[in-house]
Formats: sequence, structure tokens, C-alpha cells
Amino acid sequence: MRIWIDQATCQNSGLCEEEAPELFGIGNDFLAYVREDGRLLEEPGGEESQAEVPEHLQELAELTARACPASCIHLID
Repeated sequence: MRIWIDQATCQNSGLCEEEAPELFGIGNDFLAYVREDGRLLEEPGGEESQAEVPEHLQELAELTARACPASCIHLID
């Protein structure tokens, strides 16, 4: 499973980072980005910055995507 965030629709609620800091973080622009191996993928961001979700975190990724108030977290099977 891969995951990415659409920063154009991110409302910066911080919920994703709060619920799953191993998968998400807030960039210098105060928008959410995905993490891969602890590294924040903020260049260039969006669909071009997809992260591989480790198997043990896939359920957490799905729950966090559903909870996002902006629906800007996208999962790709």
C-alpha cells in the first residue's frame, strides 16, 4: 500500500500527525506530508511524494485517512 496527501486540500488540522506520527508530519509550510522511513516527503509533495506503508501500519493508515476532516489522505493498494 502507498499513501500520499493532497496539500491543496489539507486544512492542517494536525489529526494525521497526532494519530500516526510514524506516517505523517507537518512541513515548514504548516501542511501535512507523509513520512517514509522517518523522512518527511515534502519535496515536491502531493501525488508525486507517495510513501510505502509498512504492513504493520496499514490499518492505522486506513483509519487515519477515514478520520481526516479534509479527506486529503489518499491510499493506493
